[in-house]
Amino acid sequence: MSRSALLAVTLLVASGCDGTTDGASQADVPSALASCAQCHQEVVERFLGHGMSDTLGPLRQPPSGSVQHDDSGDLYRFVQEGEATLLTHERPDGGLSRQLVVGRLGAGVFDTSFIGSALDDEGRPTGRLSFLPVEEMVGHGLLHSPFEAMAPGTGFGMPFTAECLSCHTNQAVASLPGAASGSDGRHIWPAAQLGTDALLHLQPLLCDACHGPTEQHAELMTASLQSGRRSPELGLVRLAQLPAARQRDICARCHLQGEGQILLEQIAAGGPQPDDFLSRRPVLVPANPGDDFRFVDQLRRLTLSACFIGTEDMTCLSCHAPHSSVRAQGTASFDARCMACHDDASACMKPAELSTRAVTGEPARSAKGCVDCHVRRSQPFDLPAARTVDHWVRRRIAKPATTPVRAWEDPDGPLEVFDDGRLSARLASAGGARWEQGLVALGLQQMGRLDEALAILRSATDDAAPALPPLDTVASVRFVRGLIHEAAGDAAGALLEYNAALALDPGHPGARLNRGALQLAAGDSTAALADAAELLSRYPRAEQPWNLRARAAATRGDLPAAIEALVWSLDARPDDAAVWREVGRLLLAVGRNDEAAVMLERAAQLQPSLLGLQDDLAAARR
Repeated sequence: MSRSALLAVTLLVASGCDGTTDGASQADVPSALASCAQCHQEVVERFLGHGMSDTLGPLRQPPSGSVQHDDSGDLYRFVQEGEATLLTHERPDGGLSRQLVVGRLGAGVFDTSFIGSALDDEGRPTGRLSFLPVEEMVGHGLLHSPFEAMAPGTGFGMPFTAECLSCHTNQAVASLPGAASGSDGRHIWPAAQLGTDALLHLQPLLCDACHGPTEQHAELMTASLQSGRRSPELGLVRLAQLPAARQRDICARCHLQGEGQILLEQIAAGGPQPDDFLSRRPVLVPANPGDDFRFVDQLRRLTLSACFIGTEDMTCLSCHAPHSSVRAQGTASFDARCMACHDDASACMKPAELSTRAVTGEPARSAKGCVDCHVRRSQPFDLPAARTVDHWVRRRIAKPATTPVRAWEDPDGPLEVFDDGRLSARLASAGGARWEQGLVALGLQQMGRLDEALAILRSATDDAAPALPPLDTVASVRFVRGLIHEAAGDAAGALLEYNAALALDPGHPGARLNRGALQLAAGDSTAALADAAELLSRYPRAEQPWNLRARAAATRGDLPAAIEALVWSLDARPDDAAVWREVGRLLLAVGRNDEAAVMLERAAQLQPSLLGLQDDLAAARR
């Protein structure tokens, strides 16, 4: 906010934005919300009790303890070194790696995820971030993170990217001082290269996440004060005054995950979303919803409810007070929202002698019992040990259950594009059906169902649809299509898609890297080297182009050039045991055994069970 706007807001406090202020103390209000609190103190104080106001940040206090996986034997242990907190990963084969804990994601309402930075060979943080495989679950202490529970041994291999941050901050992640954004500013690559201090620079979700730029509001209020005439414009959005569909779009940004999301057009963070939001960022969901529910899929589950189906005006605000946490709002408040539509005469047909415990297995939490009997509280299938609300409001709900932990709601079932009613007519057309199937193929690829995805692509004739964003002109869509063809062994089809992606977006890193690798596999090392050079000119902090350059140089028999490229790769990503081992093998091949031994020993420290590593070490020590 500009200095003049801050001064104006201070002046407005004296007279009140609306003629009044409560005069409450702002001692506990964070500086990022201080300007809003000048006129909206009570609202800000309520919001500070909401998880949205604390979605990320530095560690509150250093975590301690350890967790070992019963099946894999991987042991994770928090250790303190001076003021630094590290997580160590002790592998069953004796390998040891460490990451610096640089912050946390989540307000701790359900759990707190920890974020770590890879360390270089001298123990310095690189700024390459990852979700740590251990998190702190409320009421349970330290547990494996969901990805580690589903795939033991993932360890530090789950990257923490700008996409992960999109629901936790409104700020432009590419502007972080440590972010490896490309020369055109459109991509961060590697996606996890955000900088060691990223979580110190980012703010949680604040007023602008739903209301739009608050500075514009302050400027307008300034002008009103100076002119003595109230501006007809507020300069921000009031959610309750938006049409129902636009309200839902704001919430859909973070509460509609589904089995996959496809960004067809760049959408600015925060504030009211553009018209037709669901077609610009379509979401794939199971065509056959079941009782198990995803932790972050509230809007989709709500649309399954008779409450929603019976009206076009239902939104999240129909039940939720947006500035208050669910706990602060209270069960009785939600019951009252139910009674706003269901009067006493028609509200409940439950016999008086039938207790809430008999229906739900748990005691009643309120006198009315609407929420107790009609809203399931249970464990989401993708967040072990959590307990939260399934937003599918039903006459008869399934009793609370511990569901099988998994990544996908319906791993083998059909997908469809989520629709709250606005896409129905367009999807029903022939072009709309093709458009939907084109998106389904992308969703199936994310789920690893490649044969099905390829079958759709091979049968597709045209994805054009009336009033729907075309798929052929989106670089990310063409890239994923290339991945599907490549996984099926169709190199020619993959190259066509990667070329199309690069024609649309020359800076697309994945398309250029994969094209270069395919060209190298086809024997064209010159083209591969050209793609590697172009990538390095745009993304100098990425290890993948160095690896591509090394493979191309080795193909040409230029082992010194290959060694040099891999050393640069390790400078970018020093925790890759396979690359340490490959440098050692190349050094052995040129007779530099002493240097080879150093490289191979480092690989052995990280992962001694790498196939063939011990034989290489023995050769280097002879």
